[in-house]
Amino acid sequence: MCVQPMKSISAVALTDVSSSSSSSSSSGGGFDAGSVTTAGILSGAAVLLLGVTNLMEVVNWIVPMTVVCGLQIGVGLRLASTGIRDVQKLSWTGSYDCIVLAMACSLLSMLWLRDNQNGTQRREGGGGGGGGRGGSSTDADSTIASTSDGGDKSAGEIDDSMEMGKLGSAHQLETASTLHPLSATACVVAAAADGTALLTISAPFCQRPSAWARFGKTVWNRACCCINPFPPTPHPVGIYLFLIGCIFAAITLATADADSGYDLPLHFFGAPVVVNALRDVTPFNWRQGFFQGTLPQLPLTTLNSVISVCCLAHALYPERRDPSLVRKNRTDAVVTRREVCVSVGLMNLVLCPLGSMPNCHGAGGLAGQHRFGARHGTSVVVLGLLKMSIAIFLGGSALTLLDALPVAVLGVMLVIAGLELVGTGVGMLVECIQKEKERTSAGIEASGSGDQLSVNSSEILRKNTLIAMVTAGVIVALQQTHYGAISGWMVHMVYGDGFQQFFRWAKSKSQRRRESGEH
Repeated sequence: MCVQPMKSISAVALTDVSSSSSSSSSSGGGFDAGSVTTAGILSGAAVLLLGVTNLMEVVNWIVPMTVVCGLQIGVGLRLASTGIRDVQKLSWTGSYDCIVLAMACSLLSMLWLRDNQNGTQRREGGGGGGGGRGGSSTDADSTIASTSDGGDKSAGEIDDSMEMGKLGSAHQLETASTLHPLSATACVVAAAADGTALLTISAPFCQRPSAWARFGKTVWNRACCCINPFPPTPHPVGIYLFLIGCIFAAITLATADADSGYDLPLHFFGAPVVVNALRDVTPFNWRQGFFQGTLPQLPLTTLNSVISVCCLAHALYPERRDPSLVRKNRTDAVVTRREVCVSVGLMNLVLCPLGSMPNCHGAGGLAGQHRFGARHGTSVVVLGLLKMSIAIFLGGSALTLLDALPVAVLGVMLVIAGLELVGTGVGMLVECIQKEKERTSAGIEASGSGDQLSVNSSEILRKNTLIAMVTAGVIVALQQTHYGAISGWMVHMVYGDGFQQFFRWAKSKSQRRRESGEH
């Protein structure tokens, strides 16, 4: 699973106007590098404590699923709106980085993502229907007509209306067309004793392509895979967009002059990889890191980086769910909340003292990773190796290379990742509403009429949608995820069934306590 900087700590470090002032005094100074390090260490320790003691399950029980859906919708809309605003600031033409480039990348991304979905449907719907020769599956039956020059049928000809329904599988027909795709008249169908149609190739056309022809075809398929309308695997959209950005970045740096603002020429091995970030840390940094960094970041980490990311993985990868957790109606059956807490905690406790930025897992990063085609852990390993290589070999010049990447391409990537997160949040909200309807429908059907059932369903839809939209709206308006979560939780408690659920829980606890006392 990918990692990303902790947003609240990053925002405080970037927006603190006093950070540029002198930090030599222990009573003054802003949110400097030492405060960022201490904030990451304290946040990692707090999240690790929540995971080890399993207190994260208490937080998960307090936060309703509708608020989690609103978190995903709000964070997704923030990502998408950020990308759109970045593209809006560009000019239509005049440079490589322009709105026209963003529109071109958007159209290409829609094409690649559409093929991605269609390819998935083809693999799921038609991957298991084929049988072997003589198989009884009708899904794999193929129909083909082959023309003949004469009117009579012979051993070397077949009639136009003859049907190859007994071919057995579409793969055999594809193999025959690969051997000689130029002429269909080379195919001869003969009926076997068991009724299976056998495919033979006439002698003049039975020659396999040469090694150079097969090599050329392989190179063409590899080099031009991005224009394949029917890819065997989903298009890696993120790699395509990154390569487009690298091409324009190389052109920008190659044509940049001395007044361009870029730190040229590039310097190799120009920055240390590991530093002692705790060397100049003061007690003031620990206090600043806790109050200005850890306290605002902790709600965001627990909600968006633990609870929401586990729900998102549960929705995106149903085939990887743990059956034992599914039977308990857990929404973290793919990766548990404890595992994510331990991962985030250890990552910051170990790496922040070595100069790392505070990092966490995030729903937006996971949604973008999934949407851009990275569905396995190998992709994250390769990404990490590439980042480490850039940091080691380029050093400080890595920032120059990243600054040259077109904003148009980066904006499109943000929009795609945000919309993927919004779509997943809406889908989870619909599923949440449907489950609540199913839970309440039995009692209503037993005590009321169908009209009463329909009114109750509309109330459930309006109530849950309002809670999610309030959460998302506050996140988009205030640009603060934890404020949106608090607002959604308050609406759930007052307008929704929060207090009723709490009273039912308290009543059941007291009843179980009395029963245990009687025994």
